[in-house]
Amino acid sequence: MRREDELDETEEDSEPTGGELVIARRTEPGTAPGTLVVDPEAPPTVLRVIAFAPAAVDDLGEVAITEIPGLLAREDRVTWIDVVGLGDAVVLESLAAAIGMHRLVLEDVVNVHQRPKCEEYGDRVYLVTRMTMSEPVGATEQVSLFLGPRFLVTLQEQLGDCLEPVRRRLRDSTSRLRQRGADYLAYAVLDAITDGYFPVLEELGERLEALEVEALDRPSLTTLGRIRGIKRELMLVRRTLWPMREMLGTLLRDEVPWFETQTRVFLRDCYDHSLQLLDITDSCRELASGLMDVYLSSTGIHMNEVMKVLTIVSTVFIPLTFIAGVYGMNFKDDKSPFNMPELAYRYGYPLCLLSMALIAVAMLVYFRRKRWIGAGSEQS
Repeated sequence: MRREDELDETEEDSEPTGGELVIARRTEPGTAPGTLVVDPEAPPTVLRVIAFAPAAVDDLGEVAITEIPGLLAREDRVTWIDVVGLGDAVVLESLAAAIGMHRLVLEDVVNVHQRPKCEEYGDRVYLVTRMTMSEPVGATEQVSLFLGPRFLVTLQEQLGDCLEPVRRRLRDSTSRLRQRGADYLAYAVLDAITDGYFPVLEELGERLEALEVEALDRPSLTTLGRIRGIKRELMLVRRTLWPMREMLGTLLRDEVPWFETQTRVFLRDCYDHSLQLLDITDSCRELASGLMDVYLSSTGIHMNEVMKVLTIVSTVFIPLTFIAGVYGMNFKDDKSPFNMPELAYRYGYPLCLLSMALIAVAMLVYFRRKRWIGAGSEQS
């Protein structure tokens, strides 16, 4: 118990890692709803636009905020506005005005500790999900989706995402994405983000398998710390996946604006993936809990082996110590015939050592025949 307490104190004093949940709300308590306070350390806001139709796609790359109203005015194309970086309040407010984003939605966008959810604002749909990051494993970032007529806006915290397969599909003229509307694009984004958790859980599972071998062969406090770290990461992943499942379930059950019936069929598949992820997460958590028991059992077995060796050594030396103690009293036999006449024998000292050796060997043979030591001692 003492070692685990020391480990807990070490973990509490350490710096937060990507697997820990850190919430830093920047608005003061009691601030009016819709107040926009951006993170001063957030990356600058960049807008990337892809406009597509069944017959063509325009990958416009980075565009200025002044171009957004003109792009949204085109009714022959579906427009995907991918916003990366939430550090420019002026750009974000201009974008919100252009797409009809409610002030409360914009506040949730910049306060990136939101749980996955689905909200309706008139004929607009606001979705929040969390996307896994490549480094460190288990870390996530908030991704907001704002869906309207023939447009989808995604807002990410920083550069780098798992949506490149979606962009490649848009460039493919035979892709279903090109034939459908913004609701199907929103599904594709949600599906890519959801599937991004499978490699993360696979890596965590591999780490658990390696820790299982380590816990059996060479358990240490480092092993215990790694097991506890993985359990914490799995807890945070589950804390993300559970509301994500509820959000996908809402899109399936409710009549959400702009989501067609045909798209809900594909959303069902995305919902099933979220259930699979939760099952895998729960299985990994059970395995991690089992590894804690394996670690404690291994350390207990190792301690028992050490104590057995020490006990055997002590037991062997007890009679030897007794003999040495008796003959170490040095009573002189010239004073009395009862005062150790053996001290005057010519071969008394060699006989004493030989007796000690024979006693030690006899005891070891006895221990082996009882299977307390040697082959088969583990099964006894």
